[in-house]
Amino acid sequence: MSAASTIGISSKDLRVDQDAEMGDDVTPKTLISVVRSESLWIRDGNIVLQAEGTQFKVYQGLLALQSTIFRDMFAVPPPSTGQDQVEGCPLVHLSDAAVDIAFMLEAIFLRRWVGVGQPIPMEVVVAFLRLGNKYEIETIRDEAHRRLFHEFPSDLASFDELVHTGTMINNHDQRGSFDAANLAREQNLLSVLPIALFWCCQNFRTTEMKEGQRRADGTISTLSPTNERACFGAHFDLLKLKEQCTFSWLFSPQSPYPICSYKNGGTCPAARSKIKEDVFFPIVVAGCINRWINEHKQGLCHGCGATAKRLHEEGRQKSWDALPNVFGLPGWEELLKERSTPA
Repeated sequence: MSAASTIGISSKDLRVDQDAEMGDDVTPKTLISVVRSESLWIRDGNIVLQAEGTQFKVYQGLLALQSTIFRDMFAVPPPSTGQDQVEGCPLVHLSDAAVDIAFMLEAIFLRRWVGVGQPIPMEVVVAFLRLGNKYEIETIRDEAHRRLFHEFPSDLASFDELVHTGTMINNHDQRGSFDAANLAREQNLLSVLPIALFWCCQNFRTTEMKEGQRRADGTISTLSPTNERACFGAHFDLLKLKEQCTFSWLFSPQSPYPICSYKNGGTCPAARSKIKEDVFFPIVVAGCINRWINEHKQGLCHGCGATAKRLHEEGRQKSWDALPNVFGLPGWEELLKERSTPA
């Protein structure tokens, strides 16, 4: 069998052509060529699913075991006449994208994508969450949750651990944040949004958010109107968090540094001024949850360096706690309920 075998014309299509040839006043249908999936056309399968122009032949019973929606659908007795069939199997038309159905069926019948240790593409995660929710397929829905919750943490310690644990979505880069934020909003997975939207603000200027970003396949990913408004509305508050919380130690008077070695006109105030220029000019939103780096204490005495680091970490936690509200979302305590409650 070739990579994509063309399906023959149905008897209904043939009948239209025959009537036209006999002189009836009939307009022939536009014949649409349908292809069979190369990897998901099981010879002894007993159900054919069609999404867009692609057909998949699989096992009805196994599909019903995985999905309560398909199980209930198959439990309805088929009509005595008029049901479409392919090779003697019932044909079920689905309104989903063919590529999404392929990812879903690969997980169920070929054991691809699910439970693997390596990262998987964002488009697979998108398909898993959408179809897992729509067809109530717990396996792929849980896989999408597992990867999204890892990639977009709900606590600061887990966020910091990403440096060591690595990614679970292999194209979660600057462009992937748009798709992740849109998916989370669409599927009401709100605990993903604070960090997904933060990455959008951190990595893109407002003009870039409006224009969108090109995906690897050449298509353009743009933020949904709701997410775009959330990002634009957050800019001022993110700058405030950066200045008043995380990097407040750069603006603190001498009093927070009681053990400064240079109380009598030393280098610490000048060093903080230099760091302030590096961090805040030119003005960028990025930084309100940036980790402390050793370069921050350059030019500071030991006592001031230790105090600055402590203030930085305390302010960073305050910024993290404030992120949901900045984007118009419920607080972390409320958002975390969706991660602890079974779907």
